[in-house]
Amino acid sequence: MTDRRLWRSNGRVAHSSLVGQVGETPLTDGEVLGVRVPVANLLAEPDGALDRQLIHGDRFRVLETRNGYAFGFAEPSGYVGYIKTSHLVAADALTHRIQTFGAHLYPTRSIKTVPAMTLPFDSFLTCKEQKDGFWKTPHGYVPEQQVIAIDTLQQDTATTALRFLGVPYLWGGDSSFGIDCSGLVHAALRAAGLACPRDSDQQEAFFDAVPDNGPLQRGDLVFWKGHVGMMLDGERLIHANGHHMCTTVEPLEVVAARIKAAEGKDVSAYRRP
Repeated sequence: MTDRRLWRSNGRVAHSSLVGQVGETPLTDGEVLGVRVPVANLLAEPDGALDRQLIHGDRFRVLETRNGYAFGFAEPSGYVGYIKTSHLVAADALTHRIQTFGAHLYPTRSIKTVPAMTLPFDSFLTCKEQKDGFWKTPHGYVPEQQVIAIDTLQQDTATTALRFLGVPYLWGGDSSFGIDCSGLVHAALRAAGLACPRDSDQQEAFFDAVPDNGPLQRGDLVFWKGHVGMMLDGERLIHANGHHMCTTVEPLEVVAARIKAAEGKDVSAYRRP
């Protein structure tokens, strides 16, 4: 069965990688654009349900534009959907990323002006000039203390996940403004430069099992059907969850018992990225 989230065709157009699989549907390589807003919603259909989000600087390969929406897929994840065309811009070379838990872009080199934009953690930027304590970007000026070179990675995924503690739960959320369970895992691994699919079922299939059913360690992932969390040590789990409507730290045994009682689900897998 075709997975809609990864199927690069909407029936009117298809990506060239689907040659021979889509009949007479026109093929295209598409055009890679960048996200120009702090957070862009990736929808299942125009004006439809939220599947996930892209953040400032993320890449989106556009296969078709129609009625104010672009159809295509996120790069590198391949996640397919629709984004408002007004949220995309020509892609510049990316040089930096936001290292603080959010940052303001100012219209001038002064923190005493009204911010032009507020960006979430780990947004990508094109920084062109460093002067007077600021980097100049196409969308404003960002304090130099808040950015790092794009290839500077966060080594401990659990430490990154902990930065999201208390962030509001948002189904499909992918940012420090709002996040869901698999989005938290995706964000933590992305900051470490590790490949990670977006949704929990994809993550469970992608990562290797904990060797020999050994003891859980920091950074391991625990899955239930439709849910995932990350271990902080052998006992505690951090996860974005609808029970508390935010990202919380709890003993794994407490989470497992609650999910079993409420939904009848047992842990389905333990994985080690």
